[in-house]
Amino acid sequence: MAIIFDDSKSINDYLKKPESHPESFASLCKRQATGLKLVSDEMEQDRKEQEEMAKLRKMSYERKYKLFFENIDLIMRHRDEILSTPRYANIDAHYALGGGGCYIGPISTSRRYSFAGTLVNINLKLGALLELWDTDTFRVGCKCGGTAVIRYFSGSPLSGASVAAAACPKCKEVLHGIRSRSFGDYMGTMLTKLAENTEKVIKDIIAKWTLAEAECVKKNAEGKFSRSCRPGGEIRGEEPACSLETMINELRLKEFGAD
Repeated sequence: MAIIFDDSKSINDYLKKPESHPESFASLCKRQATGLKLVSDEMEQDRKEQEEMAKLRKMSYERKYKLFFENIDLIMRHRDEILSTPRYANIDAHYALGGGGCYIGPISTSRRYSFAGTLVNINLKLGALLELWDTDTFRVGCKCGGTAVIRYFSGSPLSGASVAAAACPKCKEVLHGIRSRSFGDYMGTMLTKLAENTEKVIKDIIAKWTLAEAECVKKNAEGKFSRSCRPGGEIRGEEPACSLETMINELRLKEFGAD
């Protein structure tokens, strides 16, 4: 490794203390006493607004959770239709599965990413949740003869001990105190499905971007437009997203008078 000396500087220049140095704590306290705000009023206002929006989201998810399990029998009867209908399968359902573990806190059924300063949430979709409930880990027999699905689990990643609760679509009862599986089984199965869920969303975006690029190449080659076509102007999403409430209403209408 070569050592390069700057001959234009004297030894005193190298020994001299830099003019800029970290501010002392005492100096910072003095400036705060005279009115310095480390957190501006605008930042505080934004924090309060974010808290209010978080409260509204929490209330909304609690309402959806109740609605979801009040109609769990309807949802499970139409399982195949939901899985084969993208606007149903892609409904967010991360609030329908909860739990937590020692040392790791509450489980997360949502992934948040920041791309170029844009926050993107990828939540567990209804289709992925139904597929998760197809696994032996997330199914348990009910005393009514039906099959209940796990909706909550907690435990310890160290000991493996767990306790879970399940909802039965047949009798609508909630089963508590389920201890027949390890916490690792629950977490491993759920994380695998959550990863598949995320991959599906990302691949769908990539596929739509690829189509937009191909469309631009075609349009630019034809030369029918005065300006150059850009993929960012051609990429298209899907049809308007469907909500849980809309899906349940549509499924009810299909069953109404069907007998």
